[in-house]
Amino acid sequence: MRPENELLLSCVRAVFRADGTGPLPENIDWNRFPGLCEWHNVASLVYRALPTFQNGGVPPAVKNGLRSLHHNNTARSLFLASELSRILNALESRGIPAYPFKGPALSIMLYGDPARRQSKDLDIMVPREKLRTAVKVFDALGYDAKSAIDGFRLIAHRRTEYEAAFVRRDGKVSVELQWAVVPGYFGFDHGKLGIWSSLEPRPWNGHAFPVLPPEETLLMLCVHGAKHLWCKLGWIADVAGLLASPAPPDLMRAFELAGRCGVTRLLCVGLLLAKRLAGTNLPEHVSARIESDLMAGSLARKALDVVAKTPVNPDVDPARYLFYFKAKDCRLDQLLFAGRLMATLAAGEWNPSALPDVLSPLYYLFRPLHMAGRHSGPILRAMARK
Repeated sequence: MRPENELLLSCVRAVFRADGTGPLPENIDWNRFPGLCEWHNVASLVYRALPTFQNGGVPPAVKNGLRSLHHNNTARSLFLASELSRILNALESRGIPAYPFKGPALSIMLYGDPARRQSKDLDIMVPREKLRTAVKVFDALGYDAKSAIDGFRLIAHRRTEYEAAFVRRDGKVSVELQWAVVPGYFGFDHGKLGIWSSLEPRPWNGHAFPVLPPEETLLMLCVHGAKHLWCKLGWIADVAGLLASPAPPDLMRAFELAGRCGVTRLLCVGLLLAKRLAGTNLPEHVSARIESDLMAGSLARKALDVVAKTPVNPDVDPARYLFYFKAKDCRLDQLLFAGRLMATLAAGEWNPSALPDVLSPLYYLFRPLHMAGRHSGPILRAMARK
């Protein structure tokens, strides 16, 4: 692992552990370090942690750059918190329940401050059946969808995708309007968590943001992180922050929920990364349960490899499907995942120049061939390296 990545990990640990920090790693590429902090969404965290290192040695230009990133993040987070409140109020006025996933609402839940974690845009979840109405609300609020989808394509998008991107017309805010946390083929049914009946208001500065109980929040964070192979340290810091918060999750209840939703191994991976990378202390019986899952340990090491190679974007790597496959709790779930993956038609694969909408079901017949031709080579190469 490069020294810059080692320093990032040390800064994350310094926030969540009380045993202090040692000297700075040697041979750090300081020109690369600030950009790496921003990419991992931990610039503010690193800015607060760097002064705790024993031997100083941080170039003034780097300190100034991180200070600028921290101040920009603070201003951005406060602005996003205000905009989030405006959007939530508009959705509520139309009878649409909404869950602000991550972003300033999560920061308030973890730290009581929207600026403690880095937020660049907003992620808002609404019930699938309220999507059409929510789109109209966003239009009235001055947002445009990044891609127009209608007719059969809208039906496909709502059924097989899980989010739609919107941009405020002045270009200052991007919003991911979601009706699920992950694509349908992933096999995570968030409806089993009963999130729409579990939301509770979390007040801040005259606003009230709906948040989930800690156990449901932990599961959502672990599933989201796994979707991206945990490529950003900020997502691991979110799990560590939740575990260290004044109202930490009941891990036994979290495991019960995970078993209900078929994501026990994903929960193990998230907790294991928080322990190994952020230095989180877990109860002995929880650590024993996690360590007994050898596949969870293997997947955590894979995630660490991804972190070590950053910045990378595993969302475009077909080998991620092998990670998802191995993350399933049992052989049956793995087979079901493979079947869903082969049968799920992404909205982007609807090609209006190839077939008219009336013949659109034929796309599903070609989906397995398309997947095999596009992804089989990289996946086989990944398996061969094991």
